[in-house]
Amino acid sequence: MFSGMLFVAVALCAGGLAIAGLAALLGRASRGTGSTGGVLSAPAQVLAVREISSGGGQQHWVKMQFGDGHQRELMATASQAEVMVRGQQGTVHWTGDRLTGWTPEVGRGPQDVYRSE
Repeated sequence: MFSGMLFVAVALCAGGLAIAGLAALLGRASRGTGSTGGVLSAPAQVLAVREISSGGGQQHWVKMQFGDGHQRELMATASQAEVMVRGQQGTVHWTGDRLTGWTPEVGRGPQDVYRSE
């Protein structure tokens, strides 16, 4: 009887550890893509704004450089891309590889010309 209960307890612990390990692995993977990690924001400078035509549509990409020197290219909507100018500094908001907002610095403070979607 005791050995049967011990077997059940060990099996439950092993199953619980497996589930916890899987949850941690999935959590790490989602943070890497930013798909479920929420919106991030940081001060940055616009390096380039480009438009790619393919098939029947267009994609807009904005290349940003952050204060620590690393660069990231983000997909933007047409209305987001049209208010961003090369060399402009401000605060960028993104999730994964998608731009969700841009607040350029104008004069002494930021002016929000495109709110996060």
